[in-house]
Amino acid sequence: MMNIEYLNDWAVEVKDIDLSESDETTAHKIADLVLSQMVVVIRNQNLTPEQQLRFCNFIGEYQSTNTDRAKDISLIDGVLRVTGQKNNRGEEGLFGHTSALDWHANQASNYQRMPLIWLYGKEGTKGSITSWINNIESYNSLSEDIKEQIKDTKITLGYKVDSYSPSKFFKEHHAKDRPFKLVHTNDAGKTGLYFPFLQVFGGLSEELFEKLKSHILQFQFRYDHHWQDGDIVLSEQWLSIHKRHYFKNMEDRVLHRIAFDYSKLKWIIFLYQN
Repeated sequence: MMNIEYLNDWAVEVKDIDLSESDETTAHKIADLVLSQMVVVIRNQNLTPEQQLRFCNFIGEYQSTNTDRAKDISLIDGVLRVTGQKNNRGEEGLFGHTSALDWHANQASNYQRMPLIWLYGKEGTKGSITSWINNIESYNSLSEDIKEQIKDTKITLGYKVDSYSPSKFFKEHHAKDRPFKLVHTNDAGKTGLYFPFLQVFGGLSEELFEKLKSHILQFQFRYDHHWQDGDIVLSEQWLSIHKRHYFKNMEDRVLHRIAFDYSKLKWIIFLYQN
């Protein structure tokens, strides 16, 4: 049985575990936790990029980074460097700027986006903070009138440079042809808001947009992770959003990021084959 400790009302830490020695059963239990709790923390790890991919591969398929834009900031295919530290080719990693990376969901306007994100604090992380909002919890606390009002609402999403990051890595766009349900239910049966509000371009009145934004930003729906080297944070990408706070030492801070799905979970295979 895994040793689990609650960090607040919903985010959890899995303790006393070495992921370099983990097996498929352990990986699947942790993935189930991510899908229900939105954020799972595992500390005191020392993993190579290959070991990180091995763990994620127990759970599902990873997003390849072997593209013209991403391969130069990858350690190996699938593992991105998130850092201001330059590699031997003189290139910073993804989001190497010191300014905050405001509230967002990764690849928000992509229907085929990977639902899980792995972040591993390799080095220089002490003093940096990443925050998550649990939009299952925020949805559950809405009034029944608001729930009824938004039950069929669809939003359009996109990315505008400087909306949440000054990075030029992603192209500015507005995916008008790809509406998303504001109220989303994931494969684990958890229902919440898909509301990366800084990436929302249409579908909501200004009044309703501001009301929902103010609601989800309440403290009780938020977990602040104070990084230490060796930390891993896994999060679900449909029903949570996250934010990196300003950190002046981005040249020293190195995170590894893997985007992946949960297609190898046994109950997922059963769900979609029956």
